[in-house]
Amino acid sequence: MSRSAALLLLPALMVSCSNYRVIHEGQVQPTVVDAVKRRVARVRQLPFVAPVPVVAVSASEAQGMLETELEREYEAGELGELSRVYRAFGLLPPGADLEESFLDLYGQEVAGFYDPIQRRMVLVTDVLGTSPATRVIETLFRRDLVGELVLAHELTHALQDQHFGLDVGRGDLGEDDAQLARRAVYEGDALLAGYGVTIGRLTRRRAVRLAARLEQAPAQMAAAYPDIPDLIRETTLFQYVAGSNFVSWAYKQAGWDGVDALLAEPPRSTEQVLHPEKYFVTPEYPLSIHLGGLTPYLKDDWTRVEETTLGELVVRILGEQFVPPERAAQVAAGWNGDRLVALTRDDDIALAWLTAWDHEDDAREFFDTYASILTARLESTPAQVDDTIVAGVGIRPYRLERRGTKCLAIEGNLDPDLEALAARVWRRSRYEASVPWIPLDLAAR
Repeated sequence: MSRSAALLLLPALMVSCSNYRVIHEGQVQPTVVDAVKRRVARVRQLPFVAPVPVVAVSASEAQGMLETELEREYEAGELGELSRVYRAFGLLPPGADLEESFLDLYGQEVAGFYDPIQRRMVLVTDVLGTSPATRVIETLFRRDLVGELVLAHELTHALQDQHFGLDVGRGDLGEDDAQLARRAVYEGDALLAGYGVTIGRLTRRRAVRLAARLEQAPAQMAAAYPDIPDLIRETTLFQYVAGSNFVSWAYKQAGWDGVDALLAEPPRSTEQVLHPEKYFVTPEYPLSIHLGGLTPYLKDDWTRVEETTLGELVVRILGEQFVPPERAAQVAAGWNGDRLVALTRDDDIALAWLTAWDHEDDAREFFDTYASILTARLESTPAQVDDTIVAGVGIRPYRLERRGTKCLAIEGNLDPDLEALAARVWRRSRYEASVPWIPLDLAAR
């Protein structure tokens, strides 16, 4: 997943410059920026405790900055290896490349972003503007509506950084699902604040309405960018659409105090963001899984290239590549934890994926669905005995087992005896229940 600085995707057309615009003749207008900063601090009810420089760059310069960010956060060749793994796993279509997809999407659409490394705002002069339909309104009220919205959104990220700290790096290696959940809070907060700054006041009813309106965004983005892989498009939109809905729950109950509480105690999984009641009403905490039994193969020329928790959202996205969306969502909704490990040796790829489910019926439903996915993806003819499926022909051999509420899938030429390997993985894997915190009493805030 992309770990670059938070981005606001707003396609827009260039318009004539005016002195009330955030950017005039390629230059940031300090008086306009300062006015927006004051409104952000007032609406968001948080003061700026440090300056936030604002710079303007061209689209080509922004593209270079994005490339530099990817180079800083990924080692040389790492994104290529991850692309190879995700293609083999079914999360990316054949030929898709993560780096190209990131740069294609963000390079076209980013209007501005907050850089948490240098703690500054970057605005893109070539993109920042408005559509002709809003020019009359902007001229009448002498306001740069899109510029203000982009600036307010990203300045909210600066406030988050100054007061709570932004977790944007790879400190929690392999915790992609938890990081994605935190980012949904960041983006949901920034969307509500930016909207409030633009319209002047954010009531709790308006916050809920905004979240509802954003539900149309996935279909619109899919139509606008059909060549962007679902994995990239849906995880990006999740941060804004599901994030705004999740944050609006807190805002509706306790205003900005409730949102501050989310930033201090963020959700631990995309499951909680997709189903806010699992955070606010009856908290559900994911099972932490340590997938063991693979260490001996690392001494035999195999290299671990990925270890991560996919989470409910990505499990759903994976399912959507092979089964109807309704079925994929139903299966993923029973998620309770997972761990994926990918190893490579020359042209070989081996995958081990251990998943946990809320109930045995959920595990059985996943087992049956994933069995059909493996059959389709690996072009195999499997044999099934009770809760074990084995296939020794096709693109790669694999073994799928279910034990109670857990399922284990192993594929690839990691070991000629997959049965023995599966037994060792089951035996050496560990499970740790997340330590719950006391649910937020938003009503008391």
